[in-house]
Amino acid sequence: MFRLLKVSVFTIMLLSLAVVASVSGIFITYFQLTAEEPVARITFEEVGDQEYNAYLTLPGNDIPGKYVIYGDQWRIDAEFVKIKPWANILGVDSRYKLVRLEGRYQDIEDQNARPHMAYDLGATKGIDIGKLVADWNFLIDAEYGSSTFTDIEVANTYTVYKSQFGLLVREDAAQSDATSNGAVDGLFNWLFGSK
Repeated sequence: MFRLLKVSVFTIMLLSLAVVASVSGIFITYFQLTAEEPVARITFEEVGDQEYNAYLTLPGNDIPGKYVIYGDQWRIDAEFVKIKPWANILGVDSRYKLVRLEGRYQDIEDQNARPHMAYDLGATKGIDIGKLVADWNFLIDAEYGSSTFTDIEVANTYTVYKSQFGLLVREDAAQSDATSNGAVDGLFNWLFGSK
């Protein structure tokens, strides 16, 4: 009887550890695959009709660069290297290099007829895509351009994030609301399939 009790306690402890390990693995996988990193912050000052001064700040640089933007929207582009999901789970993050900032117009006719400017950001801190591909090819899932754009609102500050899959942008006010419950709600939905 004592031996049976001893085996049962050992089995329960072993199963409990397996459950804890499984749940921990789910959380680690979720947070690693949904990790986001801020890569730029941008604000705007209106100087004319659909003409703005854009102030772009990059990580590690407290002094923003100033760029003249034409249009009613702005866009930032990057070269992007997506890492295979199994490597993401092990802690290897996707890689990027910001390459372009420009204004754009919602209206296609305006885009084709009105002034526009694009700026090369290729000299900013980033990666050597060719070297990365040559050195770490077995980790790379895909190489592509990633771009994000949104309307220009002078009152807003925008933060550009790098996810494991590309660039995305959020207004700072929306960011604080999203981080308060967004991560928990997203995890709950991912685990339990709620809408």
